[in-house]
Amino acid sequence: MILFVGCAELKRLREEKVAMTQRIEELQRERDDLSNRFASSEEEKARLIEERDSLENARRNIEERLRGTGATVRIKEGKISVMLPSSILFNSGQAKLKKAAKNGLTKVCDVIKKDFPNDTIRIEGHTDSDPVKRTKKLYASNWELSAMRAANVLHFLVDKCHLDAKRLYIAGFGEYQPVASNKDKGGKKKNRRVEIVVLTDR
Repeated sequence: MILFVGCAELKRLREEKVAMTQRIEELQRERDDLSNRFASSEEEKARLIEERDSLENARRNIEERLRGTGATVRIKEGKISVMLPSSILFNSGQAKLKKAAKNGLTKVCDVIKKDFPNDTIRIEGHTDSDPVKRTKKLYASNWELSAMRAANVLHFLVDKCHLDAKRLYIAGFGEYQPVASNKDKGGKKKNRRVEIVVLTDR
């Protein structure tokens, strides 16, 4: 009986040893996996910081080259966006480009040709929240007005600057993507704009 119990105890101890060895191996694999994840996370963080810095440098460079045009450049959802106030492009309630707008648009076009020769470009029209009044017969709402303004900018870039029409398209957002409050004149002025957005990830 004593011998039988001793053998059973020995068997149990061996099984526990095997189980402990397996658990140690599992913990080592988990540790290695966590280490790899941490390393990957650090690499991803470094990559994102590098991309952010690269975008910011590009933004500053483009804004400097567009100085005097009234344009500002921002990073919008990780992409370069050139913002042009509607006041330098159009008369109030109108979508026809002013003659004075063409110099600034030509400079924007030069930037696109040099820096983004193969990228897809979205031209966005934006308005404030005031409804269309004087030109209601032409534009039923701010959607139509913003879309037509974007379309006329596109036509200029294609017809006068000879950009490839296949990589340009328009979007009219009306008053629904403001960058400032529509409760005061200053905010409304900022919201009335055209944005030229470089869509390709860089």
